[in-house]
Amino acid sequence: MSAARRPFATALRFVLASHARNRLALLLAVAFPLVWIFMTRTCGYHVALRFQVFPAGGYIEADNNRTMQINSAMNAVTVTAGFMAFMEAFKSGPMDRRLVLAGYRRRHLTAAKVTAVLVIAAALALYAATLLHLSFGQRQYGALVLAFFTANAAFGGIGIMLGSLLKGELEGFFAIIMASIIDNGLQNPGMNPPADQPGLPFLPLHGPSQAAWAASFTGTWPGAYAARGLLWFALTATAALVVLRLRTRSYHRPHRHGAAAPVPAPLREATARADGGPVERTTGG
Repeated sequence: MSAARRPFATALRFVLASHARNRLALLLAVAFPLVWIFMTRTCGYHVALRFQVFPAGGYIEADNNRTMQINSAMNAVTVTAGFMAFMEAFKSGPMDRRLVLAGYRRRHLTAAKVTAVLVIAAALALYAATLLHLSFGQRQYGALVLAFFTANAAFGGIGIMLGSLLKGELEGFFAIIMASIIDNGLQNPGMNPPADQPGLPFLPLHGPSQAAWAASFTGTWPGAYAARGLLWFALTATAALVVLRLRTRSYHRPHRHGAAAPVPAPLREATARADGGPVERTTGG
């Protein structure tokens, strides 16, 4: 591995390890969508629901029970993705600032968090889409996975941004829960069949939700609508990088042009242990 890529790989390894140690979050990530879909399937009433799906070019009809399952699953996985991203960014904030002081580049730290969020978003999307596919068959399973992936990425980016901005866990939890509930409620075809209110297309889940309806009940490819979630992800991840830069601007140490950032000694030792190589120790003088 080149010297330029090693800092990013090391940072990514630590971010993924942080997520893996949060076993309660992993348990909720598995149980929450499963229970929520099962309860909706059991309790939701069956009736033909007519609502607007923009990728399909107008109104369609679908079973209300199935639309509720999709909406509930999206609520479950977006909250989970947002929580996991927020907690990692929130807890690692002080360490990130120390690493920047030690010479680590900000872009490596942010890129590691972004990559980890994309991995989590993909895993949750595949899991939720598979649960829904076991419940009822969709017209386009792959497009449904894509819709959930971009929805998770959007809320994962929001979680990173809030973790960089806020100073308390409770505020972050409340913001993510309320954002997901409000957004999913406004996108729910049972509550809002026209889905044509001004400003609604600018919400994080508008595009992914429309893509999920089109993927489940029509043969129209909804990729352009699903991609809108990635725009939210890009904006919020950029905001998190800007916040980190502002909070560390007073003690950033510039490097020679083209030189890679030095890897702090604790990270060098951890990387060496993980790679099975000898541990190089430095002595202070």
